[in-house]
Amino acid sequence: METKTSLREWAKENKIWEPKTWKEFLKNDLVPFYKQAYTLNALHEFLKSEKICGKPYLADIEDETLKNKIRVAIYGGVKPNKDFNTSFAKFMYDNFGICAENAPSFEGSIKHYESLGDGIKVSVNSNSWINSIPIGDLVDKLRDLIRNLCRELGIKLSEIGIQESYPYSPFEVIEPDTLLPQPDEKPEKLVSILNDFRQKALDLSIGVNPFTTFVFYSRKIPLRVLMEFLECDVDKVTKLANFLGLKGYSMIDLREVSLPTKSPGKVILLLTDNSLSYKILELQSILQRVDPAINEIRENMIKEAINQIHITFEPWKDYEPIFSALDIMEYMHGCYLEIRQSVIVKIKNDYSRKYCKYREIEVPRKILLSDFLIKIFPIVCVGIINIEFLDSSIELKFHPLAKEWIDKVIENEGKT
Repeated sequence: METKTSLREWAKENKIWEPKTWKEFLKNDLVPFYKQAYTLNALHEFLKSEKICGKPYLADIEDETLKNKIRVAIYGGVKPNKDFNTSFAKFMYDNFGICAENAPSFEGSIKHYESLGDGIKVSVNSNSWINSIPIGDLVDKLRDLIRNLCRELGIKLSEIGIQESYPYSPFEVIEPDTLLPQPDEKPEKLVSILNDFRQKALDLSIGVNPFTTFVFYSRKIPLRVLMEFLECDVDKVTKLANFLGLKGYSMIDLREVSLPTKSPGKVILLLTDNSLSYKILELQSILQRVDPAINEIRENMIKEAINQIHITFEPWKDYEPIFSALDIMEYMHGCYLEIRQSVIVKIKNDYSRKYCKYREIEVPRKILLSDFLIKIFPIVCVGIINIEFLDSSIELKFHPLAKEWIDKVIENEGKT
């Protein structure tokens, strides 16, 4: 029986701290997905173009072959006494929004075409799956990420099959009109590309793809913890941090720390805006719109973490005021820990005039910020709680499932 390799084993075996390791992510994951997204975006733009939607009527489309294909896109597979929800026309309406202009629904589009035939004006509505992504934004973000990764790796775009200048099209371009079937032709090519695109989005998601999962876990992590996780020295982790765009910050006074450092136990790594890590994780919200299953995977990962992560907050009498404060702040999506001389002294809520009153609670026991961050890093890594460093405080942002974890800590008096 084949055993699943843990993320830790995978990262060590592949020497994740070596930039060359990331060539696999570029060539096997990002580039194929970019080419699929580029093709689907080109089709969407083609359907909206003057050649089709710019004509007063479907009958005015000059190219007879294209005219036939648009007829199929709008009415293909619709037959008397047959459920047209399984038709190709419904597929095109749902996924690309093509329909008769002013039709309030797919059924309305069918009625318009049955009544007017080629006298309809072709339209592409904005309620389609492809527009909800939105596909154009995805192409832009993928292009930006690929260019940044190529720059870090010293690779030319031409080496991975992409043009060196705008619009950075793939060398092997699929003409949009060739994806549309003619009458009596099966839409296998288009369906295949769309299914492959959805699968690739899933393959790139956190919890599935080892590269994106590693980036997610390491986006905010104590330096010493990452060194122990990878079983490597501070120089190798520094190389990784520089590559991914992680900066070191002191867990004592919140100040930025230059890497490598002689005190790794006092430093936490945080991702920075527009860094490679940031751009990789930025894709995730778009991927969730490609396939809702991606969000389910993420949610399940967090639910499993709540049950599997074991943390002990001792002595509980010191930590209890923090968790009690978190528990009584209703309607709270986050809070701020005020830091003074490296100690947590106060908790303030995520104030909103509309939803809740401002609250400020003193923390009577002296809890070192560094001790607190070391204890909570597992739940930060999996996304139950997010942290942001400010000038003299730490902002905690809570996932909706965080309350379940907080309640569990309180119920078990500091043990999870």
